[in-house]
Amino acid sequence: MIIILNGCASAGKSSIAKELQKLHEKPLLHVGIDRFWAMIPDEYKEFGAKAHEGYSFTQTVDADSNPIVDIKRGPFAERMDETMPHVIKCFAEFGHDIVVDEILQRNEIVHRYAKALQDHVVYFISIRCDLEELERREKMRGNRTLGLARGHINSVHLYADYYDLTIDSTHNSAITCAQKIMDFIQMNPAPMEMKKLLTSKNL
Repeated sequence: MIIILNGCASAGKSSIAKELQKLHEKPLLHVGIDRFWAMIPDEYKEFGAKAHEGYSFTQTVDADSNPIVDIKRGPFAERMDETMPHVIKCFAEFGHDIVVDEILQRNEIVHRYAKALQDHVVYFISIRCDLEELERREKMRGNRTLGLARGHINSVHLYADYYDLTIDSTHNSAITCAQKIMDFIQMNPAPMEMKKLLTSKNL
């Protein structure tokens, strides 16, 4: 079983994943964007000297002076984006249950996940949170570039018609969100929404 949690930075995906690990009756591996991000040398991400080859951050402001971060991908980043679904597939093929937290902003990346994991049971779950709360969390955490959530929010949920479940983390705790997900999984043993992405002509 694979649970994919998709949502903006600071939406609470990692905290929900940790609570899911506590609720699941078997070992549940937590794999996600933060794990892969930590592998990447600093110069290939954010504002690093070689970020143009990896994940380059560009920070601008909107009409109200709110910061917005745009992420551009170079050739190294494209290779990483191709790699991640296959790493998860490898874990699954060795019999592991997995929860993945991701920020899926582009159609081709979502389709790569759908194709790589098509032979597995996959729950595709949206983690939504109001922008005001996302930005409050960004500031409170202190370890995030301000503007990431505002940069993600209009592109990260383009796949709303293909989610098995949508969870709002704005006012719900990670424990509550995780319990709702586990309740859904127990009632729905055969999720199909991500498989529909393989044949969709709308994305």
